[in-house]
Amino acid sequence: MSNENNFKDSEKEKVDEKPSLKGWQDFIGGITDGFESFKTSLEKQSTKNKEFLEENKDKVNKFFSGVKEDWDKQISKWTADIEKRNLETKEQWDAHKQKIGQDFRTWQEKTQQKWEEGVKAVRKGFLHTYAWILVLTIPVIIIIVVVIRLFGI
Repeated sequence: MSNENNFKDSEKEKVDEKPSLKGWQDFIGGITDGFESFKTSLEKQSTKNKEFLEENKDKVNKFFSGVKEDWDKQISKWTADIEKRNLETKEQWDAHKQKIGQDFRTWQEKTQQKWEEGVKAVRKGFLHTYAWILVLTIPVIIIIVVVIRLFGI
């Protein structure tokens, strides 16, 4: 009788294991494993991005404090220069005003260049992140589309 039960159980397992069902389960298992891998990869990338943002936060704060220090130095330099000189004529005043204007434009250009370099570095980091997200999500999307087309879900 136990031999008969084993035989019936064996036949029942064969009937239960239809190839399409087994293939579907394997496919779903593969997608689940891929999703877990994708999730782990995104978590790692998020951690890196958070560190990148913290690093850039320090750089931005350093940039603005440096700009403020440069501005304060330039103002004190101009003030000392004005106090040192006794500007007697209108021509001297205009020449000095032009010098201050030129110094201001030079400082402004230098500051703008530093700002653009910082923005480029941040953009580059985010573009790298976006590229990785695309590289990791496109295969998942393709698999989902293929499954929908094949099984007509």
